Amino acid sequence: MVGGGMAGAIAALAAREAGASVLLARRGPGGTALSGGAVGVAPDAGAPSTVPFALRLRPMEAARRLAALRPAHPYAIAGVGRLAEALDFAARALPGLLAPFEDRSRFLVTAGGGVAECGLCQRSQVAGDLALARGLVAAVGFRGHLGFDARPWAAAVAGMAAAGAPPSAWAEAELFGGPEEGTLAPHELARALERPGAAEAAGAAVRAVLPAGAAVALLPPVLGLDPAVRVLERLAAAAGVPVAETLADVPSVPGLRLQAALEARLAAAGVELVSGKVELGGWPRRPLLVAGQEREARAVVLASGRFVGGGLVRHGELREALLGLPVEATVGGESGTRLAGRPAPSLTRPERRAPQPLLAAGLRVDAAMRPLGESGQPAHPRLFAAGAVIGGYENAADGTGLGAAILTGYLAGKAAAG
Repeated sequence: MVGGGMAGAIAALAAREAGASVLLARRGPGGTALSGGAVGVAPDAGAPSTVPFALRLRPMEAARRLAALRPAHPYAIAGVGRLAEALDFAARALPGLLAPFEDRSRFLVTAGGGVAECGLCQRSQVAGDLALARGLVAAVGFRGHLGFDARPWAAAVAGMAAAGAPPSAWAEAELFGGPEEGTLAPHELARALERPGAAEAAGAAVRAVLPAGAAVALLPPVLGLDPAVRVLERLAAAAGVPVAETLADVPSVPGLRLQAALEARLAAAGVELVSGKVELGGWPRRPLLVAGQEREARAVVLASGRFVGGGLVRHGELREALLGLPVEATVGGESGTRLAGRPAPSLTRPERRAPQPLLAAGLRVDAAMRPLGESGQPAHPRLFAAGAVIGGYENAADGTGLGAAILTGYLAGKAAAG
């Protein structure tokens, strides 16, 4: 496996479950560590904010509709028949971190004051699901910590009232004691809350400012990096109400927590993790070169990401970075590898919400997740791809990023092991 994010990790775990020996090579953690911490699967994109939560399409229904509307999307190419199986596999792989997959959307407040529709979420985010929350939701910021303004969080909840969200209010709590504590970065604050007594003190501070009748406290996304330290549970016990954290912006503590949990699960499953440069130029005739060492590989899964992960590069045209595989782009309904040679500005649109061909460029794959060459045939029968390196979708904008990574990683891992 090549790639350190969600797609590569799920591919490695799926292959291990199938009995294969697996090496996962990566240069870094990938885009998963930058995510908000939950898993977008397929939001009901056509539903106005006033449509009640109970009437929205469930993730599997929304995924089937998306596949029907976008034939180049991985959901359409792979089919969504095993999507629920793949999501359940991911949730079971990280039982201490992720809540079980239930094929219903969770409506979670973002750090910027929006609401995101997710199919899987961390246990620290469950109580903040606006479709299930009952009673007053109290958004509580931490005074002195920049970026933790609770007012837009409360406004986001209020903005979903017509859909069935509960009432909301906001407050600010004094966290810790010294002035230097207010300068902590999010990951430093998360570590500080893991210290003995710190989560309990924070919970007491939250309890002191909760509005009357508060049923849930919605907090900044900094509730520890290690789920085993149980910051969520300790803080909630001291606060006296269920506690949830918002989704995160970059730098993302929930994203780092998710990445760390994946790496711990990989190690526990017996996956060999290697950090360093990967060279595939001679494969399959010659061994791979991983961190300067030759390694034999019966199959390879490319889960190297798109631009953030370095899976795609431009050398006169967009190409896959390790094997030089052709990249397909789609512009105005016209598709093909020829378009990947156009200048980058011609593959973008000035309207922010318009489709961005550059951000949907990537490898073409068949239903078995095998990348296709210039001829349209698989480049190699034992070469597979997963995650954002596959084209045909804007993995952040359409809300399917980590969901597509899980499905394609799961299928690629199983196929590689077979």
